[in-house]
Amino acid sequence: MSVFTVTIQENVALVEYNNPPLNILTMENLKQLEQIMLELNDQAEVSVIVFTMKMQGKVYCAGMDLDEMLASKEEVDGIESYCRVSKQYYSVFDRVEKPTIYVYDGIVRGGGVEMSFFADFRIAGERINLALPEIGIGIIPGGGGTQTLARLIGEAPAKDLIMTGRSVKAEEMKSIGLVQRVFPSESLLEDALSFASDLAKHSPQGLRSAKRSIHKGRQVDLYEGLALETAVFVDNFETEDATEGITAFKEKRQPVFKNR
Repeated sequence: MSVFTVTIQENVALVEYNNPPLNILTMENLKQLEQIMLELNDQAEVSVIVFTMKMQGKVYCAGMDLDEMLASKEEVDGIESYCRVSKQYYSVFDRVEKPTIYVYDGIVRGGGVEMSFFADFRIAGERINLALPEIGIGIIPGGGGTQTLARLIGEAPAKDLIMTGRSVKAEEMKSIGLVQRVFPSESLLEDALSFASDLAKHSPQGLRSAKRSIHKGRQVDLYEGLALETAVFVDNFETEDATEGITAFKEKRQPVFKNR
């Protein structure tokens, strides 16, 4: 039986992970998640992808399976392969063309945290308690955390969280830019889906173009990025959605986008 449930409504796909009792992440389940995300990326009726986990009491996710991690040490290049492949699976949130939203609450640790850093949007419940505790057992985050977190919130705040292993809660996460939205825990998923629905009302072509321009631009210097933005803008400007959006604006009506 799959640990994933996928539902699609009003151009928003909701992917829910349910692996009691602690929503531990395994490599096999992450492989399945990557496949689900790639398939949703290819579905024309999906404009936005939302990911969440079913709360297990106060726990959202306790991280990766440590027994599985330790077992990988016994294989040739095992731990190196483990790190490399886990990064590949986590990064699917970044690699898909469509906007991705990661919704979490309660106690979140390790891999459940690192995976969220690859999403375009992070939305938290007000009872969230998030930490990267790896330093406490003599290791570092190995799922991309040392690289993605510094890019998200800056080097100094990232060092503070990674080198102390301390937990942070909703108010601080919002203040340092780690999450874009905080909603009441009681209505978290409903509010997050409402946000996703509002996002999905925009042109799918425009959303994908914006993500592509931002992500490719971070890999080059400013002037290369400006040239890249121009190229993406020109491609996007020639779409039917762009013509419809401009026409609707001039006619003072709501646009009807067709993802073309």
